[in-house]
Amino acid sequence: MSTFIDHPQKTILDSEDMLKDYFSKHAKCRTCIFVGMEAELLGVNKMTGQALPYSGPSGIEAILKTMAQRFGYEPLLEAGRIIALKRTDAMVTLEPGGQIELSAPPADNVFQVEEQVQRFLSELAQMRREFDGIEWLACGIQPYSRPEAMERVPKKRYGIMEAHFKSRGTLSHAMMKLTATNQVNFDYLDEADAMESLRVAFGITSIVTALFANSAFSGGRPNGFATYRLEIWNHTDPDRSGLLTQFMRPGCTFQDYLDYVLDMPMLFIVRDGRWLPVHDRSFRQFIRTGYEGFQAALEDFELHLSAAFPEARLKQYLEVRGVDGQSPALIPAVAAFWKGLFYQKDAKREAWKLVKSATMEERLQLHRDVPRLGLKAKLGNRPILEIAADLVELSCSSLSRQTTAAENRSECVFLNRIRQEIIQPGKSPAEQFLDWYAAKVYVCPADITAYFRAIPNAC
Repeated sequence: MSTFIDHPQKTILDSEDMLKDYFSKHAKCRTCIFVGMEAELLGVNKMTGQALPYSGPSGIEAILKTMAQRFGYEPLLEAGRIIALKRTDAMVTLEPGGQIELSAPPADNVFQVEEQVQRFLSELAQMRREFDGIEWLACGIQPYSRPEAMERVPKKRYGIMEAHFKSRGTLSHAMMKLTATNQVNFDYLDEADAMESLRVAFGITSIVTALFANSAFSGGRPNGFATYRLEIWNHTDPDRSGLLTQFMRPGCTFQDYLDYVLDMPMLFIVRDGRWLPVHDRSFRQFIRTGYEGFQAALEDFELHLSAAFPEARLKQYLEVRGVDGQSPALIPAVAAFWKGLFYQKDAKREAWKLVKSATMEERLQLHRDVPRLGLKAKLGNRPILEIAADLVELSCSSLSRQTTAAENRSECVFLNRIRQEIIQPGKSPAEQFLDWYAAKVYVCPADITAYFRAIPNAC
């Protein structure tokens, strides 16, 4: 969830027509397309498995303060509390439950993405040495903490969201505080390219979520799901999340996505550094009639864009969001998988062909089935493990054609990790964890934190 930096000078929106070219203005040339990685990790007490608090001598705020001192980050404050770090184009941000996130700057290729992730992990490894008793976990959900017992990061944005979500989904607060994901951002060349990528993303996201399912343990026990993170999202504010089937139909345009965003209920605006909740108003209504004396501005629209949480979304780029937090070896593999499909036109079209024949009801049913069934789910009558394997091969073939004079190594090396760790055993990370758990006579919290730790003890 984006860290917003207020701009005192607002670009007033006199009409909806001022936004009609918003997405097309952010199209890139073919030589200017990049990959952006966002990787979330969970800080816990390594002996109890409980989430680290935000406050206190060993809390997330203290860790961020030390990271700023050690590694040259600039702390970003809200009401005098650290809520993010910035170093050139890199950001370290916090989700509502203290999930710590690397928002890396755009990279030329996935080799650079891996370098970014490894640098971040080395910084967190030093924090683990300096703050005794902490551990960083790479998985999709907090293993022991419950949302009601967790301290919320004191961002005003999160306070407004927490109040709003009380009536907008039974698991919304679990989404805010417990879950962790790996998101990947991609540029687009033009409207046709962006909407085709969005279509493919919605068409296969349920399968990709199952492939990388990694949230089977929460509340101190197996929770009955392969990806409880997706189950949580399936019960979070339907006005702004979920699988947007309308964008899997042919012929969708930027205007269609703009209409979706304009008609989505608003959450907040920012004026003079103050976060103000907005009630019972879509952004379209805000443009037309204002709100409590405030006029709509371009900066409000961009903030509103960040409050849409579907499985894939358009901003100044395309963001795919449907993957549980992964082990460090698989984080860049997630980026490579999507890059292979999005950045080569033939691969994108072939990916759509793999799911083209499914009905909308079959797609929705798959999205409902994946949380419990994982890779055992079916799209219609076809097992999705077969489709996932085909998608991995399709992406690998595409990546082998994306080498450049500056980088002649094939990024398919990252997909070999998916083949070896998931496709060959035919089991997602969640299913492999459950096998490990079932083989144990007794499992204590320290065993769980050791299983999911993001950084080896030797580091």
